[in-house]
Amino acid sequence: MLIKLTQALNENEICPTGQFLTCICPVLHMLELLAKIFPLALASAASPIILALCITLLSKKNFSALGAFFAGSLISAAILAVLGIFFAAGDGQIAIALGFSPYSIDLALGIIFFAFGAKTFFTKPSEEKSPARKKSFGFVKWIAIGFFANITNFDAALLNITAIREIFNSAVSSASKIGLLAFCDIFLLSPILLPAIIYAVAPSKAQKILSPLGKFMEKYANYIVGVIFLAFGVYLALKGI
Repeated sequence: MLIKLTQALNENEICPTGQFLTCICPVLHMLELLAKIFPLALASAASPIILALCITLLSKKNFSALGAFFAGSLISAAILAVLGIFFAAGDGQIAIALGFSPYSIDLALGIIFFAFGAKTFFTKPSEEKSPARKKSFGFVKWIAIGFFANITNFDAALLNITAIREIFNSAVSSASKIGLLAFCDIFLLSPILLPAIIYAVAPSKAQKILSPLGKFMEKYANYIVGVIFLAFGVYLALKGI
């Protein structure tokens, strides 16, 4: 197979003469962009409180509440996407209008990321009780809880906005940008989607699978998020200097 591919390249059957770079460059751009956004997307999934809440709702078979919570989370994800696209389109112009270099936004973001990263190492896991353990709420209230739980999850929100900003500042095609946006949002919503999928596929084993995951997230999520914040903070700061 490899020999045939090499022969095809040599005989210009895949890419015409002088157009090999044109064929391969979009792939390289996509891989480079994925390498940037994957750590951000992965860290945005580290939301132990939301994961614990969803596990509790599923264990009580409160599927309508989970559906409403997910609907509220989708609204917050849409708002974060709009903010990410807005910053990608306008942050350079805003910086210039204020008399700064367009790269100063990257420097400012790098400093913010570094501060958030440092903060996560000194923040104890929240012991806030899940709303699912309190009195029952109506469908609309669960939508509101889903919205506010995600929009005020500042670490995940900042990571998601930054990933979307990177996507829409890139040179990949519009279709690729939309696909990568969906990729980031799947990670953002994975604390809801993952337990729901596991309960749907293996309801009898779901608690055994999700309970260790919840404990792991509760114990180590801060460190994972902190490392990614610090690493990307350094990258953005160097980009902005």
